[in-house]
Amino acid sequence: MDLRSAAQTIRDTVTMYQILDLYGYKTKHGFMICPFHGDRDASLKVYDGARGWCCFGCGRKGSVIDFVMEHENCNFQTAVRAIDSALHLGLMDLKEDPFDAERNRDFQLSLDQFVESIYSCCKVQELMINNQLIADMKKYKTIRDKDVKDKTVDDWTFLHTFSDETEYNEYRLDKIKEFREEVAAWRRKARRVKI
Repeated sequence: MDLRSAAQTIRDTVTMYQILDLYGYKTKHGFMICPFHGDRDASLKVYDGARGWCCFGCGRKGSVIDFVMEHENCNFQTAVRAIDSALHLGLMDLKEDPFDAERNRDFQLSLDQFVESIYSCCKVQELMINNQLIADMKKYKTIRDKDVKDKTVDDWTFLHTFSDETEYNEYRLDKIKEFREEVAAWRRKARRVKI
């Protein structure tokens, strides 16, 4: 059955009470707390049969399909497929959970953004360490060229710790570069794999 026919069948036969049961909502005298706004007055009216719903608080209303679209923040096709799947109506050829594709896209987008932020942090760390190494080298040359009697305790401390700190910063820089390269390789690989 095509999408339009399946949607019409759902509108004609599926009641709001069946949908509310799927989500675990209860009504009292046909009214319930609206899940779409900060409702405290049970403003959402559920109509008998397949007539749908209407919230007198936020103004949202519609069919069972509209309710699922609002609740899941999904498109029309996904909502129709989800109702068909959840109620085992057998109207459409469903090979997978209709929300899987959307969830996978959302997950991939979130993952890309997360990896991008890690990659950016690595670049910032590299830049900071490089700048520190350059500043330390300039300071080292300046202090080294001073006369012995003009050097302070801080100057002598810096000279004695310079090689250890430089070695440590170079080690950190190498590790960050390795990690950034691993992240870049993972990003390239992940983008080739369709989720």
